[in-house]
Amino acid sequence: MSEILDKGLVEEVESQVASASLPGKKNLRDVSSVSTSAGQKHPRDPWGDQDEASSETHSPSPGITQAIVDLEEAEEDLDELQFAGIATCEHPFFSIFRTLYDLHHHRPFKTPPCPPNLTGIQRKLFTFIVSKLPRFHLLKRVQKKDVFVASSMIVHLEQDEAEDALGRDVLDQLAPLIVDEAFSATDDQVKAILDKVEKPAMLSNRKFDPKRARLYATKELGLMAGIELNGVMVNDHKVCILEILRLLAKKCEKPFVDIPKETESMTVRVWEDVFDLLFEGSTVSVTTGETGLIASREERAANEQAHGGVEAPVSPRKVDFLLLTSVEHQRKLVHIEIADYEHKGPLASDEDVAVQLRKSIRHNHAILTRLPILDQIIFLDIKGYTARVVRLRRHGSVFVCGTMADDVVLPATPAQLKHFLDGRSLSALFHLRDHVLDAATMVQESILLKESHL
Repeated sequence: MSEILDKGLVEEVESQVASASLPGKKNLRDVSSVSTSAGQKHPRDPWGDQDEASSETHSPSPGITQAIVDLEEAEEDLDELQFAGIATCEHPFFSIFRTLYDLHHHRPFKTPPCPPNLTGIQRKLFTFIVSKLPRFHLLKRVQKKDVFVASSMIVHLEQDEAEDALGRDVLDQLAPLIVDEAFSATDDQVKAILDKVEKPAMLSNRKFDPKRARLYATKELGLMAGIELNGVMVNDHKVCILEILRLLAKKCEKPFVDIPKETESMTVRVWEDVFDLLFEGSTVSVTTGETGLIASREERAANEQAHGGVEAPVSPRKVDFLLLTSVEHQRKLVHIEIADYEHKGPLASDEDVAVQLRKSIRHNHAILTRLPILDQIIFLDIKGYTARVVRLRRHGSVFVCGTMADDVVLPATPAQLKHFLDGRSLSALFHLRDHVLDAATMVQESILLKESHL
């Protein structure tokens, strides 16, 4: 994976994506028909309210944020604030950012005034945030993250106080925007291929043999190679399924996998190998190793200057697992961020995982706000070999986020490998691939359309 090129060029391309439109572009496929929609053609006013029948006007969605520094809580909070949203007076929650910065810098506390023209759901979020500010320093770590998420005008359906903040009726109305059980439903083609490996890999004592599974997957690949050598093209989808199965079966061949000794870097490597196979031959690639999220730089610098009284270079936020799409712009290859999948090791605490989820939400919100051609991002939030499937989507004046489908689980033991062969996790991975490729295509087409009009 080549490094991201000139950051100024990347930002120029992303600004073109933000201003481009795709006239006549059909809505992408819905997940209920196998693949998940990555976006849709926006109406004339892409920020028109859908949360209440109102003609009130409101500002574009803010930028985003979250914390990555876990040294001291004060430093962590500052990192959150730097990434809390676009620092302009037109931002609906501008006064909240100002108060949060006042609290951090030990300035006198002032209750932020509620601005006019908030939509109903914005007003609920504003009220929830303001109720937490007088005792903000006493809040638990996850509660603080929930305040920062809400400050970015994101409705997180699974935060602890979501029902108190929004009301059960609002949550029930928003849930169908997020949940889609079809996403992890077993695909018939996937199951048919896995059955060719599962049955021969069962021993007479009813134990499952990962080595036999790997060998039978290799055998099937050999048969496909023979067919293609005879001049008949084989289905790349089938090849990818078998390659992933062979990769994971090899990992499970040891009689016992000591999972507690596996580190975050070890699990990231396995996920990276799987995604390399998923996107082989496409314009989507994965970069790992604490790379910088370009989408975060502008928000952090603007907030620190506007609210912190400091004008200094601000580095982009570091991320674990970044998905990029490559596009040629002015004879240079530029990599555009389209999703971030954060990771924790198998032994991470529940609190660390909860904090990471808020971080993932805000990172992907930063990406989505810079790519308004997209309607949503579906991403994974990962602990060890288990990934939560999360959907973040636009909804009128706010964003809505929550768990979309069943967890995706990569096997680490023979028993887990046998369970993996039911096809649900692998089907979800292919549905996720469809979503990412659709999103990448929309971003690329918007750039090409913009350039054709220059």
